[in-house]
Amino acid sequence: MLMKISEYRETEFTDKSKPSINTVKKWVKNGWVYGKVMGGIYYVDPEKTIPVNNLVNKVLSR
Repeated sequence: MLMKISEYRETEFTDKSKPSINTVKKWVKNGWVYGKVMGGIYYVDPEKTIPVNNLVNKVLSR
């Protein structure tokens, strides 16, 4: 389920630990968090995980 970054920050982090909007955008761009950009708006799917192992990424991309 995709949600806007603002909603993601509210639901996934406490007030004292919220990353900035630009930080979350960077996470999406770098592939650290699953997300999409549609119409210039960033969306995140907190239910999807991204494997951090290069071998796993290669196998899954086939």
